[in-house]
Amino acid sequence: MPISLAVPLQRAWGRMERMLFRPFRLRTWFVLGFAAFLSEYLSGRRPSQFGWREHGHAPWHGAGAWTAGVFGNPVMIVAVICAAMVALIAVIVLQWVSCRGRFIFLDCVVQERAAIVEPWKRYSHQGNSLFAWSLVFFLVVVLLLLLAALPFLATLQTLWADNEFNWVGVASLGGFFLIAIPIGLASAYTLLFLNHFVVPIMYRHNLGATAAWGRFLVLFRAHPWWFIGYGLLTLVLWVGISTVAIVLGVFTCCVGFLLLLTPYLGDVLMLPATVLLRAYGPEFLAQFGPEHDLFAGGTPA
Repeated sequence: MPISLAVPLQRAWGRMERMLFRPFRLRTWFVLGFAAFLSEYLSGRRPSQFGWREHGHAPWHGAGAWTAGVFGNPVMIVAVICAAMVALIAVIVLQWVSCRGRFIFLDCVVQERAAIVEPWKRYSHQGNSLFAWSLVFFLVVVLLLLLAALPFLATLQTLWADNEFNWVGVASLGGFFLIAIPIGLASAYTLLFLNHFVVPIMYRHNLGATAAWGRFLVLFRAHPWWFIGYGLLTLVLWVGISTVAIVLGVFTCCVGFLLLLTPYLGDVLMLPATVLLRAYGPEFLAQFGPEHDLFAGGTPA
């Protein structure tokens, strides 16, 4: 079977049309929207977010004095630590739910049905394995970024404290980004392959995350450029979807933005895009043999 990027996309489009529009059922949209909310929104991968993720703020005047005031007070130190721990626990719990939700949403797309409870129970082992792997991966990426930042910390600290422009600080930032950008690209492709291919392999063969990565890497080594091209095409699709959403938001006087950014409701409205992208990976994977075809034989192993 010849490998193609366009044919699986056409099949994914047809699957999306059958699930959402032939026939149109409001209940199906709301149930699938909740599955997409568990899978996409909680993990921060929903296209309707347009990629706007706030990671930090620019230095402001008096930041050092404010920091000294906070950390000079023992009560404030305890409060900050407690708040950080609560936030960390909340993020970990939401990520665990999201890992389960990815299998729920995938099951809905593969089986062309709207169900939550049954796949939540069935794929508990795979969801827990995905969560553990994702947590380790996140820690490794953070460690790599910290190691990359170590040679530049002193200069960056001076830049932050002085609140003044200087070329040494710019050079330090440039050096850091030269190291961080490849790490970021590798991490982005890893997460793309994880969600689009490794999760379907886990789903199809009832495997843990590490074993599923082993199977995927065999395919990747045999067809690396096809998978890299898939990632680039997925980026183009994501940009196109985000552009359409932005245009609609502008033409509705920002009402569309408010609806799309509303948890759950935004996932319901974005279902055509999320179902299309969720189906595209398994459809592409099915080209590499019946053992990778999630749609053959109805219920997976």
